Amino acid sequence: MMRGYLADGSKKNELIPNNTGLVDANVETQINDYNTTLLRRNRLIEGSSDANPVVQDLDRALQSMRGNIGRAVDNAIGGLRIKAGNMKKEEQAARGKAMQVPQKQRVMLSVERQQKVKEELYLYLLNKREENAINQAMTEDNIRVIDPAIVTYDPVAPSKMRKLGLGMGIGLILPAIVIMTLSILDTGVRRRQDIEEAIDVPLLGEIPLVNNRRLSQHNILVSGMGRDPLTEAFRILRTNMSFMSREGKHPQTITLTSFIPGVGKTFTSLNLSSTLSFLNKKVIVVDMDLRKGTLSDRMGIIHGKGLSHYLSDINLELDAIIHYNLHGENVDYISIGMEAPNPVELLLSKRLDQLIADLRSRYDYIIIDGVPTGIVADATVVDRVSDLTLFVIRAGKMDKRQLPEIQKIYAEKRLSNLAIILNGLKLGQSGYGYGYGYGYGYGRDERKNGWGKLLRSIRNSFTGSKKHR
Repeated sequence: MMRGYLADGSKKNELIPNNTGLVDANVETQINDYNTTLLRRNRLIEGSSDANPVVQDLDRALQSMRGNIGRAVDNAIGGLRIKAGNMKKEEQAARGKAMQVPQKQRVMLSVERQQKVKEELYLYLLNKREENAINQAMTEDNIRVIDPAIVTYDPVAPSKMRKLGLGMGIGLILPAIVIMTLSILDTGVRRRQDIEEAIDVPLLGEIPLVNNRRLSQHNILVSGMGRDPLTEAFRILRTNMSFMSREGKHPQTITLTSFIPGVGKTFTSLNLSSTLSFLNKKVIVVDMDLRKGTLSDRMGIIHGKGLSHYLSDINLELDAIIHYNLHGENVDYISIGMEAPNPVELLLSKRLDQLIADLRSRYDYIIIDGVPTGIVADATVVDRVSDLTLFVIRAGKMDKRQLPEIQKIYAEKRLSNLAIILNGLKLGQSGYGYGYGYGYGYGRDERKNGWGKLLRSIRNSFTGSKKHR
């Protein structure tokens, strides 16, 4: 293969393989010199041409060196052929000597070898037998009975008490390990205590998790006379909002924000506006998420003129973008209009301040469905028109390690009058108690429950018998 590579004229400008181990050191040295010269020649050609005298001298030197390497390889091939011939001759001579040995002598040698092996094995076994006999003779006198054998009629295995103890141990320890592992790995915010132990931001309310089968159109589930946990939760939130007043004025413009989307800002905005309207207050909900418009989409007012048109057109009137009485008599809505390519610039305009000022004169409450803070700059820009910022946390979706970020925002007052709402809280089986165990009968509607009627009848009969006595 090396000889064919050297004879190939198309590879005269390519390096010759080296360190093959098939030729002697002299040929390896010549190949190294040839490759070094060829690399030098190629570097010269990159800056000049084949007509360069130095390049031509190198070509002649390379041709001569290639011929010398070819002759050296031929000599190496000849030497290898001679060695192979000599080895074949030695092999034939050895075979001839082996064939000259008589067949009976070969058989005798084989038998003698086997006899020698068996003799050595026999002697080894005899030695072991003698050693074992000596050991038995030495230890036989030292054996004595310490305790006599005892016969019992009870089963030795399996032991009922051992199996019972093992089962109880596994039944107690394994669930404890699983529960501890889950509690260690679970870093989500799931309870009021997780928030109150970590930060000092006010917590205004807890919104219970709603079963998907109860979701109605627009996700507005509260009612004026409802006694369900969700309606009671929003009533508590409405009451707690009055304690967030500043300078004796209740918060009129309320902005909802969060860290991530999908935590329930739009759901909270819709149900909070309905809860406020139950007090015969005029409420308007403004969709300021100019990038997605989730609230406008749920209310079916994604088309038509909206907030982006009002902020960009100074001639557009306020009444042209308000959707009146879509859900209830005292609740109006303002949609986003169209998705704006420059939402931050629109929100920075003075038209937003004018809009909020006009809405303050018309409505008792202005609910702003905002965007997540920290992701885009919209939330910080809108904060200048807000009286109260409700930070929505979804139970189980937010990591506890993010709570210090909320504390930092609260301490630096980056958001006006910041407070927290814990959304998606799972209630217990005993009714609506927010984790404190106070039922009040809000968890289940006893008028629809036959067991409730039975309990009331037993309680009334027991009370009547006591009064009779």
